[in-house]
Amino acid sequence: MTAAVRIDRLSLRAGALSEAEARRLAELVGLALGRASLPALAGPPGAVSVTVPARDGRTLEQLAESVAQAIEAALRLDGAAT
Repeated sequence: MTAAVRIDRLSLRAGALSEAEARRLAELVGLALGRASLPALAGPPGAVSVTVPARDGRTLEQLAESVAQAIEAALRLDGAAT
């Protein structure tokens, strides 16, 4: 069974990224979440909040993968709690 991911709002605080980089990061995070294999959740998760360490030489693609993995982990925990 494939779980559908619906993002009502994605807010990123991206530190020293330019506006163009921040927009691209949001796009890449959305694409990475689309590739995530999430288990079926009992119900819709509430809002999740994650913190990912600073960029520190990582590419935007690598940073997006880290953000998406953190969101996926938070959703798994939220789903396990319901």
